[in-house]
Amino acid sequence: MSLDAKILRSPQFTSVTTSGPASLDDFVGLMTTFGEQTRREGDKRVLVNLLGVEGELKFTDHFQLGSQAAQLLRHLDKLASVVPADKITHTSEKVALKQGFQLRVFTSVDEATRWLCESLQRNCAVASDERA
Repeated sequence: MSLDAKILRSPQFTSVTTSGPASLDDFVGLMTTFGEQTRREGDKRVLVNLLGVEGELKFTDHFQLGSQAAQLLRHLDKLASVVPADKITHTSEKVALKQGFQLRVFTSVDEATRWLCESLQRNCAVASDERA
């Protein structure tokens, strides 16, 4: 897999920062591996920062990503994905939501963090090295 991922866990949520060239298979592989890790660690809220990812995905790829996220990450309460503004389609979000999975796509790490932290009773902030 050419996609690099860095994981940072905090009491409020887990963040994954990805970078490098990526295909649909790379993303599904990452979700499979990360899904197993988050289940084992008991993670419930995750932010995936995709701002450093290179490459283009087709509409059908975005559709597949939403479906795979709903299946592989169903144990999460919330999954926030951050993508560059010129790449946002909301397709994966719509597919996941239709399958009952709380996935939201954002163009800002701060917005994604706010959404993840809604309803938490404690202060919630992303580590400074996770900001884009």
